[in-house]
Amino acid sequence: MADLFILKTSLLEALKPKRLFTAILMMLLPALAAVLWRMVVPTDRFDPAEAYNTLAAYFVFGFTLTILSVIYGTGALSAEIEGRTIVYLLTRPVPRWRLLLMKLIGAWVGITVTVSLSVLLLGLAVYGLKPEWPRMLSDLRIIPVGALAYSSLFLFFATVMARPLIWALLYGFGWENIASLIPSGFAKLSILSYLRTLAPHLKEIIGAQDSAEDVSNLLLRSNPFTVTQPVAWFTVSLVIVLCTGMALYFFTTREFVPREEGG
Repeated sequence: MADLFILKTSLLEALKPKRLFTAILMMLLPALAAVLWRMVVPTDRFDPAEAYNTLAAYFVFGFTLTILSVIYGTGALSAEIEGRTIVYLLTRPVPRWRLLLMKLIGAWVGITVTVSLSVLLLGLAVYGLKPEWPRMLSDLRIIPVGALAYSSLFLFFATVMARPLIWALLYGFGWENIASLIPSGFAKLSILSYLRTLAPHLKEIIGAQDSAEDVSNLLLRSNPFTVTQPVAWFTVSLVIVLCTGMALYFFTTREFVPREEGG
């Protein structure tokens, strides 16, 4: 019962005003971008597939999923430490690893639900009342996997780093954005690279616009990251297992003391 109470508490934390506002904003951004796209592009030149693939690749997977994972993943533990409630959490008659696992599940559910709704709203904004269900369902299948990979990584950061939010932001919006553009296979160290194999929006964009010569397409063509879907599934699964395992281990073996936010 204590496990379920921790899980319930973790889920309710997502409904706090600040987090709820952030989640709603992140959920609406891709759809708002799609509406703006439709407004500025002439009707006869508007390609729903191009709009969906572009916004799903860069907004949903490249931004919404990442920022929510940073917030919920690191916050699953950091909020307890900075809010000085870690002491009360650790006094519960539940093994530490189970406490953190419930916190991780709560964060994962919050991320998955928000990003999934974002995809549905994006599809509605782009396709109207006749959505492209095969493409959207494929994304809805990958989102929980990506959410768990990112949230487990950032939760691991929270168990071993004093300022995990900073490092999570650097990874999520620094490394993830430049790794695929650096030669010598650095993209293999990027979760987003594997998610883009599982949800190949960029390949569909480039395949449909072979004549496009914008900077993004030139960079992607000059340094392509090619990996099979089975390898991508294996790698992402390995990240989830290793990061979750290490987070649970360090949370069990390390001492955690309250810290004032900003202190």
